Amino acid sequence: ESIRSKYIALNAIHRRLAKVSNGDTVSVSRFVPPENFNLALLRVELEFVKKGTKNEQVDAVHLANQLRKRFVNQVMTAGQKVTFEYHGNNYIFTINQAQLEGQETSIVPERGMISNDTYFIFEAQNSSGIKIVNQREAASSCIFRQKEFNLQSLGIGGLSAEFADIFRRAFASRVFPPHVTNKLGIKHVKGMLLYGPPGTGKTLMARQIGKMLNGKEPKIVNGPEVLSKFVGETEKNVRDLFADAENDQRTRGDESDLHVIIFDEIDAICKSRGSTRDGTGVHDSIVNQLLTKIDGVESLNNVLLIGMTNRKDLLDEALLRPGRLEVQVEISLPDENGRLQILQIHTNKMKENSFLAPDVNLQELAARTKNYSGAELEGVVKSAVSFALNRQVSMDDLTKPVDEENIKVTMDDFLSALLEIVPAFGASTDDLERCR
Repeated sequence: ESIRSKYIALNAIHRRLAKVSNGDTVSVSRFVPPENFNLALLRVELEFVKKGTKNEQVDAVHLANQLRKRFVNQVMTAGQKVTFEYHGNNYIFTINQAQLEGQETSIVPERGMISNDTYFIFEAQNSSGIKIVNQREAASSCIFRQKEFNLQSLGIGGLSAEFADIFRRAFASRVFPPHVTNKLGIKHVKGMLLYGPPGTGKTLMARQIGKMLNGKEPKIVNGPEVLSKFVGETEKNVRDLFADAENDQRTRGDESDLHVIIFDEIDAICKSRGSTRDGTGVHDSIVNQLLTKIDGVESLNNVLLIGMTNRKDLLDEALLRPGRLEVQVEISLPDENGRLQILQIHTNKMKENSFLAPDVNLQELAARTKNYSGAELEGVVKSAVSFALNRQVSMDDLTKPVDEENIKVTMDDFLSALLEIVPAFGASTDDLERCR
């Protein structure tokens, strides 16, 4: 039956979710969607309304297009059940995950609105009688949550060239459907290594790459955390990191999601085999275990391993060969333009809240901070803020209230901070000038 204007109809599932019955009086109010309310991703589980009656194949690409057309501008909530008809069959989909555009996976939204760009990931129980095909066809073009990247909004400054290199070598092939890569005869990159001096943004970039990808929540582990005092436990810890990816590939094959594993301080556990004389050979076993998972006989195709180190020379050479950690990108000290971007990122909030004095010249500060890493530039900003805050504190009376309006971070604060925070790498220009 058609629904008359100004009427709201609730089917059995709606009534069950709203906890109302036929004949109940229900109060409703108008809902105005806030900004940035569009859904980037919906992970839904399919089942028949009448279970155990049929066996059907569902094309993920076609079904996603149908659902976007039918439910566009409708609000969906995690845990919600929705009925729909598709190719003569009645289905129910349950929303297992709802992800807003540009939102981190660790933040769980209450709800969001379907748009023409919402990406669907379909799942079905083996016993449901539903087989989902062409999931990878849909997934390849939607591997990233956002259509475009603003690295500064992600907190990454001075690394545009490095990110472009990473995208070209590690992700460009994943944007295309599988039949294109099959015709080209290439395989996706399964590992990359970010190396360079401490404080240059290796860990930050790896974490942001993990957050930008549509897939499972990235696993982040520090190298030494894998080690154990028990015999065989260290190797088991490595295998456990890949367990979810193995189960996903076993049940869904090429349709499985991308699993990202981030290894910080990978040099702590993957030293050259034979270089450590601890009597146990555990470091050699870790390298062998990783090689087996990435590039062995039963290697995983749904894994991206990102390793980070500031001592690339310590790593076993076998890890760096093609098919393993083959994409190796040096994250070096930022140039003047990169330092300007980093300073803009770390002073953005104080500028928005009018705490940054008009005399602060970030361009001049970028020129003065040669050989400073990103972490050291962040330290300079913190030090400058400490000078500004200290002016508002009375040592004679620490309980005296602080006047927020008088807090101003000035250029003199930054110049004082430069004397306090010195670069760990390279000599200062003034020292070299005196040596002429």
